[in-house]
Amino acid sequence: MNASDDDRAAAAPHASDADAEWEELLDFAAGGAGGPVTLWELTGRIRLHSDTHIGSADDTARGAADIAPLDRDPATGRPRLRATTLAGLLRHHLAERLGDDRAGAVAELFGEAAPRSAETGTGASLPSALDIDDAFAELPAEAGVAVRAGNRVDPGTGAAAPGATWRMETLPAGTAFTLTMRLQVAEGDREGRLLALAALAADGLAGAGTGPGVSIGARTARGYGAAVCEGWHIRRHDLGTPRGWADWYALTWHQRLDRAHRAVAARSCAPSGEGGTALSALVSGHLEDAPALAAAVGGDYARTLDEHGTDNRCRDELAMTLCLAERPTEAVLAPAGSEAAPPRPGLLLVGEAPGLESLGEVDRAHLRRPAVGGDGAVQWRPTLGDTALFALFKRMGRRLVRDISGESGAAVEEWPRDSAARRMHARWWGGDADAQGTPQASAIRLRRTAELTGGTPQRTTRVTIDALFGDSVDASLLTDDVHAGGRAEVVLDVPDPDDAVRGLLALIVRELRTVPMDALGGGTGAGHGRVTVTGARLTRRGPGGDARPVDLVAAVDDPGGADRAAAEPWLAALHDRLAPGPDGPRSGARP
Repeated sequence: MNASDDDRAAAAPHASDADAEWEELLDFAAGGAGGPVTLWELTGRIRLHSDTHIGSADDTARGAADIAPLDRDPATGRPRLRATTLAGLLRHHLAERLGDDRAGAVAELFGEAAPRSAETGTGASLPSALDIDDAFAELPAEAGVAVRAGNRVDPGTGAAAPGATWRMETLPAGTAFTLTMRLQVAEGDREGRLLALAALAADGLAGAGTGPGVSIGARTARGYGAAVCEGWHIRRHDLGTPRGWADWYALTWHQRLDRAHRAVAARSCAPSGEGGTALSALVSGHLEDAPALAAAVGGDYARTLDEHGTDNRCRDELAMTLCLAERPTEAVLAPAGSEAAPPRPGLLLVGEAPGLESLGEVDRAHLRRPAVGGDGAVQWRPTLGDTALFALFKRMGRRLVRDISGESGAAVEEWPRDSAARRMHARWWGGDADAQGTPQASAIRLRRTAELTGGTPQRTTRVTIDALFGDSVDASLLTDDVHAGGRAEVVLDVPDPDDAVRGLLALIVRELRTVPMDALGGGTGAGHGRVTVTGARLTRRGPGGDARPVDLVAAVDDPGGADRAAAEPWLAALHDRLAPGPDGPRSGARP
């Protein structure tokens, strides 16, 4: 975006042709004080695409209702994303992307606390070159802050665990944050390198579709906190020149903030250094789109991208298409080459309190949450349920590893803690609290909440049947608003995978492709909550480039195909990891 006349006037309110006066002003204001020689304003706008809970730093704010509150600005009460939270997320993303052997590059950008000296008791810390402000939530008109209530689902039974409830304030999908950051360059010869590192860190906010990226807040393994960057604006200030100095220091704080917000709202890029350029162009190394900026950063920018631009994370992503339907048995047993019967649409009820439009008419309604559409508008859509869907995968994974290891005969509470099956399950899907009360986090993550498209809402009425006499119970009429049919796109991210977990994911797809034994939501005993996978592709990502995706549905349906041949070593690795030894299941094996 080219600088407007208003911007130029605000940036240099005392501008004149008398350069000598500017030089005097510069010498008077900054002479000998030190500080950065160049300053970059980085302004980005991100939008949440799922429920997000950014917890309060003050736990006493829970109050008597025991609702986990959002972090809010003490002065205005507006929900906020703290600068320290954002800095931690970006630092973690950059460190994972570069790998442990390049921790020095992370410290260049975000600083590092030096260990204390044994002699002096102090240590010299490396300051951060990136300065970040708090960002405040801009709520969509269609939704506001809500209190989400949930219940932990027992992964063994699929039922709600008694007493394991939680309530917390959440920001809805469609909420926007304007991020304002400043990159301070104290040495001119490091400008290109620092800018490249800042671009790689900010690339974690690119959003879904480009990788797991940065998720914000709590419960991110269940799909909370998905965010997508809508645009960046960059402005460079050469503090060694009178005009560059005045363009930054002659403005008040509120003027600079307002200019940044207006610039990023336009979501356009300018070819000159007076305006801004999209950070995505910098990440891609396309500095030819901004000649003035290219001249400013020199070749260090491109060399740093060549050195650190490769994403060194090893990860897999399993992209599935789930239909709210069940395949009939004759479809599974149909002979090869024959036309299989289509799935039969099913019903789903992940219950929540009914809305105002149906209050008093129904007892329960299927979960609907705000979602950002392709046109950017916020719409209320039915979902598969974050906790319920993740619990479904977790329950299937636990049953499979127990069956393969030969430990399915024992009760769940008697599952040996040192068994290879339990270790593997806890590593990937998370473990329950141990004797110290600390649960193990899951490594597999649901990238974002699964929204249902298609299908139709349906109202059902039922009565309670007396178990002794078989008669209907008077005054026990229940009415539910359920969802019938529809499909959802689901992505699971698997960091640092091995062949054993790939084999487990292949078996989960097989279960969902054939006749699934598990369901999600309420009313599963009456046949509700059956889901069928119609597409599943496992893609391996790593420094060596993208490998060929393996179609796990084809691996199930075609025993002689290339996809089955690719999956067979994974299944062998899973069985080898969990195979029982001569004295029972192996213990102490690497999870």
